Amino acid sequence: MSGDRSQRVESLFQDACDLAAADRDAFLCRECGADAELLSEIQSLLGHIDEAAPEFLEGRSADHTASSAFRSMNIRATADHPEVPTEFGRYQIIRRIGQGGMGTVYEAEQDNPRRRVALKVLRATFDRSNVLRRFEREAHLLGTLQHPAITHIYEAGVADTPTGGQPFIAMEFIDGVAINAWARDAGRSVSERLAMVADIADAVHHAHERGIVHRDLKPGNILVNSAGKPKILDFGIARVTDNDIQTVTLQTEVGQLMGTVPYMSPEQVLGDSSQIEATSDVYALGVLLFELLADRLPLDVRGRSIPEAVRLIQEQEPSRLATIDSRYRGDIDTIVLKALEKEKERRYQTAAELAEDI
Repeated sequence: MSGDRSQRVESLFQDACDLAAADRDAFLCRECGADAELLSEIQSLLGHIDEAAPEFLEGRSADHTASSAFRSMNIRATADHPEVPTEFGRYQIIRRIGQGGMGTVYEAEQDNPRRRVALKVLRATFDRSNVLRRFEREAHLLGTLQHPAITHIYEAGVADTPTGGQPFIAMEFIDGVAINAWARDAGRSVSERLAMVADIADAVHHAHERGIVHRDLKPGNILVNSAGKPKILDFGIARVTDNDIQTVTLQTEVGQLMGTVPYMSPEQVLGDSSQIEATSDVYALGVLLFELLADRLPLDVRGRSIPEAVRLIQEQEPSRLATIDSRYRGDIDTIVLKALEKEKERRYQTAAELAEDI
């Protein structure tokens, strides 16, 4: 297989991995066109994905596929899983637990101090020294966040590899479930769900006070641990990796953002990163609150084209909780509607205000 052909296969495969299984066929038919051989190659790779594996950070795990992140490490691999490295710098790799658009996540053990970590090895797309410096500077800022509901970043840097700088982030390992799965468990009361979102909003406000906006709040980035406490993952990493919605024209053709778009504010889906601020996270919190209470989205844009999804988020009014369940009439319905205002000036101006009203 030629180099260009191999890159095309890998690119389409990685993009398909980021999609829900139900959306992959349409995506592959559109991208592969009449190239039946290309379609067959990608479908063969997808056939090795363990669909039962849990989500972690973003994307689904793909333990039996060779990733670009692994190849750039140029390190040893285990005999039974040749695609999984045994070490990365001073981290011993235990297993791969997630893979998505930004890179690959491993459960690993740090040697000093000895502790279990989630090691996120980012795609090696940082080919300019000024971008690498910016990454390290921004990642250091994220490491200053100290809140019990925010996953702590232990270390971030760029490892030297034969293919160039390989950015990585080592963070607190969270053994938990996505918050929407937690909410669906039998016996979760409305009060418990409200209290959970209030705790999350307090944590988001903590970061906002330090000038850090999450930019990608969604159920897959919020886990509930065994103690029943929320942990927000990937705080500000979208900014650190230059992976904001401003790249929409490059990414949306392959649907990489469909898992995130339903939680994006009207200003964020426009693609102007200068418009993304604390109130953008407030909007995402409003979507999350609606989903935890109603078990559905206020605007279900999943499965639609990106232009159509953007139009709906900007123009269509969200569903009202009170029309779904009469228990939510009054204050709860009002709180959610305020968080979901199209105009950011009309929303809660801080996540703390939202938490206080909840």
